[in-house]
Amino acid sequence: MKKVPFRFAWIVLRSIGTTIYYSLKTIFYAQKKTPNTQNLNESIGAWAQSLLHIIDLKYEIVNPHAIEFEEQTPYIFMSNHLSLYDIPLLLVSLPGTVRMVAKKELFKVPLWGNAMQQSDFVSIDRENPTQALQDLDVAAQKMKQGIRLWIAPEGTRSKDGQLQAFKKGAFNLAIQTGATIIPVSIIGTDQLLPAKTLQFRLGQKVEVHLGEPIDAKQYTLRERMQLLQRVRVAILAPLGTKN
Repeated sequence: MKKVPFRFAWIVLRSIGTTIYYSLKTIFYAQKKTPNTQNLNESIGAWAQSLLHIIDLKYEIVNPHAIEFEEQTPYIFMSNHLSLYDIPLLLVSLPGTVRMVAKKELFKVPLWGNAMQQSDFVSIDRENPTQALQDLDVAAQKMKQGIRLWIAPEGTRSKDGQLQAFKKGAFNLAIQTGATIIPVSIIGTDQLLPAKTLQFRLGQKVEVHLGEPIDAKQYTLRERMQLLQRVRVAILAPLGTKN
């Protein structure tokens, strides 16, 4: 049996403890008769910041287009997906009330999954097309409430750091809701816990690049593949020769 390094075990235990604490806190806020979005955001943000602090993660937000976000505009952030740490990283680095659109399996995680459900994260059942359409309708309703969605159009984490094929559902949603898509390129999170190792790399610096906004209203559903390709090119651009 492979020996688990002390540092790895300590980080995992601290992360689990932190997640349990903030999950309970988030569930408490969500179950009030009049849930306070600010309290939920603060709890989610504190959880995310704590996980990044545990591994001493440093991050830089690169916004070359000087994007100014408008309150009444529906936004969907679309990014590559390299690591579980992408979740807390983007929750603290993206502006506004941001919620993740995630595969249904994450909502089965004890406490954390319940906290996600209670705080307006959106579950997608990728194995059931009919349910997936209903899930996207729920996502559209969240956007009408002012929530900005984050979607990884690859559908799951990349195993080799390369950008995988995109699924079409996110682009259907963007077109149908007239959303503005912000391409997001994450660089470096795949190195925090390299594949097939139990060695965290502490004190790493990662980057979050915000690409030029893309207005999905300019596309019809028949043109979704053109939109998909445009977003893919935008995400790939800051990644250089890695993809």
